[in-house]
Amino acid sequence: MNTKEYLKYLLNAKDWTQEEKKWMLRYLDANDLSELEAVAAEEFNTDIHAVKNILDRKLSENILDKIHQQIQTPPAVHTRVVRWYRSKIAAAALIVLIAGTVYFFKDNLNSFFNPVEMLQVAAGTRERKKVQLPDGSAVALEPGSTLEYPATFEGKERVVKLDGEAFFEVTKNPEHPFVIHTRFIHTTVLGTSFSVRAYGAQEAQVVVVTGRVKVQTAAQGKGSGEIEVTVNQSVVYNKATGQLEKREAAEEALFYERRHNGKFIYDGVAMATVVKDMERFYNTSIVLNGNVKHCIFYGSFYTSDELEKALRFVTVTLNAKVKKDSLANRYIITGGACH
Repeated sequence: MNTKEYLKYLLNAKDWTQEEKKWMLRYLDANDLSELEAVAAEEFNTDIHAVKNILDRKLSENILDKIHQQIQTPPAVHTRVVRWYRSKIAAAALIVLIAGTVYFFKDNLNSFFNPVEMLQVAAGTRERKKVQLPDGSAVALEPGSTLEYPATFEGKERVVKLDGEAFFEVTKNPEHPFVIHTRFIHTTVLGTSFSVRAYGAQEAQVVVVTGRVKVQTAAQGKGSGEIEVTVNQSVVYNKATGQLEKREAAEEALFYERRHNGKFIYDGVAMATVVKDMERFYNTSIVLNGNVKHCIFYGSFYTSDELEKALRFVTVTLNAKVKKDSLANRYIITGGACH
């Protein structure tokens, strides 16, 4: 057998004969260790399919241990021989580890030597921003939110970082999944529309409007503890337990869809629901008093409308009145004649 095949045989053999030990020492003394590099790369190549791109460092350790264990330093040898032996073992270690590391982390190495410019967009406390990503995906940032993303997506995944709340419309690309990193959760998607809310230390939530996504906690390893959610479902991160909770979320999904489309349309909806949407969208407090609490609303308001204008649209159809309570920082709707 040739050198490469013989190396494979030795690295997989349980015990080495004295001749085999001498052969390995002669090989390590040679200037060309390319066969060992090739064998190491092939071993890693086989392993990568088995562990799905997760580096098993035990593989490289086993190869090095095999060399160390089988080749024992002869007793009563000259100090120069010991130094020679150690230097050759160190060279072999470098070859094995570099071969495996380069194979598994070639994308990371490329990113290190050719860093991609990172961009950041922040929405003020009273503004909303729309961001077009390099792959054509669209992100609608809510007030007080920050999005970080690369000027160009490279590597196997399209990764962005979010602090706050945003609505995503992801361009489909099965070869390069889209991943959103937040403090507590990571969300992976191929192509869909959904909302992510994760402000700082607050609990995190993902609500799916279309398509399907996978969510996992940031503290877990990739692929572990994943929860898959689809249309009208959500995942909430429970800080107390550190676990993800899957929930039905038809109303939540409808809210995000309306908000994203720029118009809240109601066709016979309880006023309590309308007020809840307005409180959430405008980040304010609204109180219903009197008959209006029992009314059903038919109408709409635009997301571009100021709060007072939207309130007038809602109350005028019900012949109700709205008053601002500046001290309590809230609005009070009273009266009303239900149709």
